[in-house]
Amino acid sequence: MLPCTSSPRARRIAVLPALVAVLLPVGALHAAPVINELHYNNDDNWVQNEFIELVNPDPEAVDLSGWSLSGGIDYTFPERTTMEPGAYLVVASNPGTVGAGALGPYDGGLSGEGEEIELLDASGATIDVVDYQVHFPWPTRADGGGSSMELINPSLDNDLGGSWRSSSTS
Repeated sequence: MLPCTSSPRARRIAVLPALVAVLLPVGALHAAPVINELHYNNDDNWVQNEFIELVNPDPEAVDLSGWSLSGGIDYTFPERTTMEPGAYLVVASNPGTVGAGALGPYDGGLSGEGEEIELLDASGATIDVVDYQVHFPWPTRADGGGSSMELINPSLDNDLGGSWRSSSTS
């Protein structure tokens, strides 16, 4: 039974927790892997170190077997590719230049003009999309200034320029 209140607004507010409890069972919400970092335009263009980084904010491991990245690049994750909770995963144009553990190479390249990158599950459903740009409010140092751009927090909308910042240069 809902508490009796005097105003219609207070009665609507009192109904919300009960409605949410019915519509969203405990444990029903899970975060999916998100595109967390992009390195698309290095200051040394002859070095092939462009990459896309994913993060898994879910409290459970995610099997990426058959998932793919598409847009300016094409990459399909191999069988038995798993992301543990809180883990990061890098997919690079040339994994040898990015570091140990990087996957790849992928076909194509990240545009220095900005473009849409999609993370698709094995059935082809869109899990995440970033339509990155090279002008403010997107991090401008990522456009040839030597840094990548990093999502401030995986819970933010990564399709908004204000949700990103430039990484520190190495």
